[in-house]
Amino acid sequence: MTARLDMSLQNDVGEVARVIDSLEEFGADQGIASGQTLRFALALDELITNVIMHGFAGRTGGIIKLVIEHADGSLKAELLDDGPPFDPFLAELEAPGGDIEHRKVGGLGIGLVKATMNRIGYRREGGFNCVNIEMKVTTI
Repeated sequence: MTARLDMSLQNDVGEVARVIDSLEEFGADQGIASGQTLRFALALDELITNVIMHGFAGRTGGIIKLVIEHADGSLKAELLDDGPPFDPFLAELEAPGGDIEHRKVGGLGIGLVKATMNRIGYRREGGFNCVNIEMKVTTI
């Protein structure tokens, strides 16, 4: 049986907190360990923040939709936005250099997503960026 959570988000980084709260409740209802839900939430936080801060930079409005499913031992999410075409998984990852006080901010989040998810994917369809992530989970 598949459980599903559908959300429409505003172009506002404050929406990330609403997503995390909803995901924590969804995960608890599904019997998913909170640590696993948190790892999934961190990946979504990174992806949603990137859409808002970079994809929609200087733009008001915009469409962001999120679908989360729990089925067959996995948490899956599809994040859709109508920003400019951008595949976050093709972006070059640079290892941070220098001491922490002088490092450039950013660049680690997509690496985190890649490292924690079992599957990632991107496609452009009907004017939307469609990012998919999947993480195997166990229920308690």
